[in-house]
Amino acid sequence: MNTPFSSKTSRIALAMLAAVGFVALGFFSYPALQVVPATPVAPPPQRVTTEGGLTIVTLDETTQTISGIQSEAITASKHPVEHLAYGSVLDVQGLNDLSTRYYLAQADSAAAQSAASATGQEYERNLALFKANQSVSLKVLQASQAAWMTDKTKLQAAAANIQSVRNSALQQFGAPLAGMIGAQDAPLLHRLLSREEMLLRIVLPLGVDLAAPEQIAVESSEHRQEQAHLISASPQVDTSTEGRAYLYRAAATLPVGSKVAAYLALPAPASTSLLIPEAAILWFGGQPWAYVQIAKDRFTRRPVADQTPYNDGYLVSTGFDSGDRVVVHGAQLLLSEEQRPPITASACKDPECDD
Repeated sequence: MNTPFSSKTSRIALAMLAAVGFVALGFFSYPALQVVPATPVAPPPQRVTTEGGLTIVTLDETTQTISGIQSEAITASKHPVEHLAYGSVLDVQGLNDLSTRYYLAQADSAAAQSAASATGQEYERNLALFKANQSVSLKVLQASQAAWMTDKTKLQAAAANIQSVRNSALQQFGAPLAGMIGAQDAPLLHRLLSREEMLLRIVLPLGVDLAAPEQIAVESSEHRQEQAHLISASPQVDTSTEGRAYLYRAAATLPVGSKVAAYLALPAPASTSLLIPEAAILWFGGQPWAYVQIAKDRFTRRPVADQTPYNDGYLVSTGFDSGDRVVVHGAQLLLSEEQRPPITASACKDPECDD
């Protein structure tokens, strides 16, 4: 006999079997799900490429405008021929010491002069009295004479000391600077001793038939350029170089001992060369470079070899052609782009690609 409970249980069981059947039917009826392949991603465009041994930086015109990259054309023209010489910044402590010694020697000379004058007058008075009436003893006369002779000897020694200081100054720094020691008005000496100006020794190499120019351009290893003015021939030379040495003065910008290069105009016909603006010069690896725009969106870096400073720029005769456009603003940005590691991208965007 069926009870209500068993009937209800049977209906639930039939419903569950039906549900299982539908699921099974759907499983066997639909095709298996297909795995969608990952969508490949195009690699980012390379801004730095190598073509024919040249490194090329490619930047579109919009990027150039945003970055402030500008270039200008260079043209060939005639410029005076210059010769390269070398020198260094001298220590003026010796000049200061000589100046101090001179003033001390002058003080000693003045004191000796005063003493000799006094003892000389005393001796003359005693001599007159001795000759007149013998009121002064011979012993007193001889003592006053000895004192006078001693003071005269001190005066001579003081004068010799002054001359010794002058001779030392002549041997070390030449006549013009030596003549300024002890002078009442010597503004150049004051500027040198106060480091308002620096003293340079420039050596013209042997075999160069050229008088020392009154004005030259000098450049240090820090690529700082100054105008220097001739003082005189140098009585001393640098033992590491051979040639005629000259003393120059320039605004004090370099420490003592700094090496400098000097550019001297030669009495020769002007040569044709290209002027690279200083704004285009980029120092990298201890060497000057300049970026040349070889197309609207392409730049390459070239070494600035055999350069000669000239009017806020560098004269070159090789490596560049008339009409080349050199980058005068933004060269450092191009170098940063060139030195940046290459950009890489994954082949797909699916997270499973990272597994």
